[in-house]
Amino acid sequence: MFHGVTVALVTPLTGAGEVGRRDVARLVASVRPHVDALLPALSTGEGWALSDRQWHDMVEATVGCADGLPVLAGIEVATTHGTVRRARAAARLGARAVAATTPYGADVSQDEMYRHYARIADASGLPVVVYHESEISRNTIAFDTLLRICRLPSVVAVKDSAGDPLATRRLIAARPGVGVLQGLEHLVTSTPGVDGYVMALANLEPGLCAAMYRAPCAERAAELAAACARHGLDRPDWYRAVKSELRRRSILTSDATVDPGCPEGTPV
Repeated sequence: MFHGVTVALVTPLTGAGEVGRRDVARLVASVRPHVDALLPALSTGEGWALSDRQWHDMVEATVGCADGLPVLAGIEVATTHGTVRRARAAARLGARAVAATTPYGADVSQDEMYRHYARIADASGLPVVVYHESEISRNTIAFDTLLRICRLPSVVAVKDSAGDPLATRRLIAARPGVGVLQGLEHLVTSTPGVDGYVMALANLEPGLCAAMYRAPCAERAAELAAACARHGLDRPDWYRAVKSELRRRSILTSDATVDPGCPEGTPV
C-alpha cells in the first residue's frame, strides 16, 4: 500500500453536485491494472471543497469498486476535530488508511501538528499518511517535527508535496522508518529512492506512471514530462483539465468541478 503508484483520484460529479458512482467505477476500472492503491478526496479530488456528503460518497464508492486495491481516504479539513470525524468515517467505510494535512493556519504550532497526527490514529484505528504540503494548510511542518511525527506508531508514510527535492532527499537519508512518497510529478526524477509516487497523472496515464516507477529512465522521464504538459498538470486547476480529458475519453460523463468560491460542495 505504501510502495509503487497510488493514483490521486479526481472526484467525478454530476451537474447536480452528486458523486457519479458509475463514473467512479469506470475510472477505477481504467487504472486498476496499473496502480497499487487508490487515494480519493485529496487535492486532485478537490478534497478541500467537498461537502461531508460528497466526501462520504466518494470514499464509499471508491471502496465499493476497489476490487482488492487498498483505499487511502484523503482528508483536507481545517481542524483536528474535523479530521478525526472523517477518519472515523473512513474506517467505517472500509478505507485501509487516511492521508491528512495538518490543521489549517499559519499560527498552528509544531506541537499542535504532532498532537494532530497522534490524535487521528488514536481516534480511528487507521494507519496515517502525513500529507506534507503548505498550499492548503498554509503552514509548514519543520523537519525535526516531521521526523518526530514519523516515529508515531500509527504513521506509515509521508506524501511529500512540499516541492523541495533537497528536503525529500534529506528525509530519505534520515531513514524515518516510514514510506516516503513523492507527490509531485515534476520532481520524480529529482528524488530517487522514494518508496512510491502519488500521482494525479495516473488518472490518465497509469501505465506510464507505473513504468516510470518500476524502471525509471531518461526516455520515460521525458514522456512523463510531456504528458504532464499535454494534460495541464502544471495548471493551478489541474483537476479540471484531468476531468475534461477523462470526459473526452468517455470515462467520465461530466467534467463538473466544485466551485471553490461558493458554499461547500457547489458544482460548476
